[in-house]
Amino acid sequence: MTIDEVEALIKTKTRNKVRIHRREERVGDSVAFLSYSIDDKNQMTIWHTEVPPSLQHMGIGGKLVEEAVQLVSRDSSRLRIVCPFAKEYLARHPSSRNVTPLLLKP
Repeated sequence: MTIDEVEALIKTKTRNKVRIHRREERVGDSVAFLSYSIDDKNQMTIWHTEVPPSLQHMGIGGKLVEEAVQLVSRDSSRLRIVCPFAKEYLARHPSSRNVTPLLLKP
């Protein structure tokens, strides 16, 4: 998915009630990103992580998830994860999810 497609999906799902943020990692012309929102109750939702094929298997997706978890920890927020990649990454790296209370959504 493109950044614009992800943001349109988030806007639809949240009825435009949240501000959309993203973390990016650029390598040459390629951009990997993680899109998230923070609601009025200070809950971060990780919606989508996208890593182009040319950047896969380099740890970039995991780095983006780690950065988002660090933001949650720093801001004493709660974390809701919709993104399958982020859920799987945190399941494989339990030390990352001990940083903050998680609310995993199926």
